[in-house]
Amino acid sequence: MHSISLSELNDFIRRVLALNFAEPLWVRAEINQVNQSRGHWYFNLVEKGEDQQIQAKVDGVLWANTYRKLRVKLGMTLEELLQDGVEVLLLVNVDFHERYGLKVVIEDIDPAFTIGKLAIKRQETLRKLKAEGLLEKNKAVTLPPVLQRIAVLSSETAAGYADFVQQLHNNNFGYAFSTRLFPVAVQGIKVVEEITGTLESLQKDYDWFDAVVIIRGGGSKLDLIGFDEYEVGRAIANSALPVLTGIGHEIDESVADMVANHALKTPTAVAEFLIQRNLLFENEMINLGQDIHRIAQALVKQELLVLEGKKQQISGAAKYRLQMEHLNLQNHFKSVQTEGKRSSTQAGLQLDFIEKQIKLLSPDRILERGFTLTTDKEGNIITSGKNLSDEAVLQTHFKDGKVTSKVIKS
Repeated sequence: MHSISLSELNDFIRRVLALNFAEPLWVRAEINQVNQSRGHWYFNLVEKGEDQQIQAKVDGVLWANTYRKLRVKLGMTLEELLQDGVEVLLLVNVDFHERYGLKVVIEDIDPAFTIGKLAIKRQETLRKLKAEGLLEKNKAVTLPPVLQRIAVLSSETAAGYADFVQQLHNNNFGYAFSTRLFPVAVQGIKVVEEITGTLESLQKDYDWFDAVVIIRGGGSKLDLIGFDEYEVGRAIANSALPVLTGIGHEIDESVADMVANHALKTPTAVAEFLIQRNLLFENEMINLGQDIHRIAQALVKQELLVLEGKKQQISGAAKYRLQMEHLNLQNHFKSVQTEGKRSSTQAGLQLDFIEKQIKLLSPDRILERGFTLTTDKEGNIITSGKNLSDEAVLQTHFKDGKVTSKVIKS
């Protein structure tokens, strides 16, 4: 049986590959892992299916001298492209070593391909969020008229965070703000995991904050691709708290901006928005107070006029009542005088009649008419003889004198 050694097999594979891949070729792949050593960049390049499962995998290397050339050509865009999860179009040489196996050596990279892929993915993300009714969901969350308790999602070392805090806490109006930083990645593959996780945990602290602010210090499209991810957009849309973004896009809006309650360009713009919103509320309260004062003054003036009218009515009514009562008193006085005269005249007639009756019934007149009056010696009038004792002394009075007599019983 014919056989060959492993080194012979690998040498044969190397020569076959060298023969068939004599020239560099463009390859589409996703960067899966990135490592650096002594200026060299090492990658795992993968291709994923629709189910996100890896269908193909190969090692890649970007030698230090080639990296320096590409760095001059692409600037900072190069490092933004060489990140986990970024889909790239690479110009590579296929290399096979008998000992170290297959790898591709990167000679060039096309940034337009990656940006185009990201744009397509972004549109698909927006379409999906719209279909699920999430694009306007956080915008429908009521933004409080006063915003003071702010949950801040940012990197603690980000220049944008420092600018935000400086602008907010040193405002010219003396407004007090309470900010709490929740450190999250704002670049790289951890953006999705940390931002979505933090937003979900904030749902439990809903009553402790007025709003959530997501800020960064700006960057290129590739530098901020994490904010175009569907999971980030969904987490912002589903937040029970209103979310404000100040990610720092120079021109385009990210998906995070489009689903947020309010999107501002920069962290300092977010701080200024918070300050101006509180200023607007204060001015509205001042204007409302002035309106209340003005309305109160108008009402007081109106009521004073009403009271003055009532005063005049009461005064007129009182004068009229006094006049009427005075007339009544005069009429009553006249009536009393008339009645008094009538009563006095009638009483005088009655007195005259009584006087005549008394004169007619006086003892003297009775005696003049021939009657006598008998009394005992004490002057008591005797009206009956039944109780007179024997030898009782009586006095009989006549018109012209009296006679003393003694009772003799037979």
